[in-house]
Amino acid sequence: MRAGALGDLLLLRQTIAALQAAGHAVALLAPSGPSAALVGSGPGDVAEALPWESAMFAGLLAEGLEDGSAADRLRRYDAALVYTRNAVLARNVGRLVPMVVQHDPQPPAGGPHAGAWLASCLPAIGVHAAEMAVPILIPSEDDQGQATAIAAELPPRFLAIHPGSGSPAKNWPAARFAELVRSRGASRWLLVQGPADDAAAAALETVPGARIAPVGISNGVTGAEFTVKFATNPRGNSLAGITEAVLATKSRNAISLPEASSPALR
Repeated sequence: MRAGALGDLLLLRQTIAALQAAGHAVALLAPSGPSAALVGSGPGDVAEALPWESAMFAGLLAEGLEDGSAADRLRRYDAALVYTRNAVLARNVGRLVPMVVQHDPQPPAGGPHAGAWLASCLPAIGVHAAEMAVPILIPSEDDQGQATAIAAELPPRFLAIHPGSGSPAKNWPAARFAELVRSRGASRWLLVQGPADDAAAAALETVPGARIAPVGISNGVTGAEFTVKFATNPRGNSLAGITEAVLATKSRNAISLPEASSPALR
């Protein structure tokens, strides 16, 4: 099951960093592809990623939860933050974990940034706002070197476009991005391409002036005057997914389990 793309999971980094600051070790149960990007030793990183798509966790979404390897894993934890509107998931986690705090994954209209909203329920388990350090993504030395070379081919102020998402059905048509490049008169511009963006980016690679950078390397390319990322639903509204997840803790350990994507205006 694909519960969320990389962008969805990155919204949990502030929550993860706050748990780390409070002394918790953190593991992440999420789609194995995007979750791999969060494994590391820095602020907002997790020590371990577990594959949400594994059959062992499917029972968490079904009525009548049965004992099994997933239940055995979750019974190790003393508390859970459940980011979901799915009553079955929250109820099943509550059968396995003594303390459950359920939290809507979507911020209220006019509310805080999604990352801050996801972290706002942490005081319920004794992690306070003062401990919520916002993690900073720092490119590696090699990535920064590649980013510097790409930046040298761009003007001081430039247009950056990231056309893909975790779900092709949400993507803005490539022709619209191409039209945007032409309307801005961008002679040289940055095309940001992530692991799931091959199809979305392919039609834009031939648009005059494109300079291509993978997502990780693009973090080190500074000077973008406009950064554009559109994801659309079938009605054409600009949408992005907010990952629903569960965070469970025991004896300074935490685990998060993304459940599904819920559309929210970005």
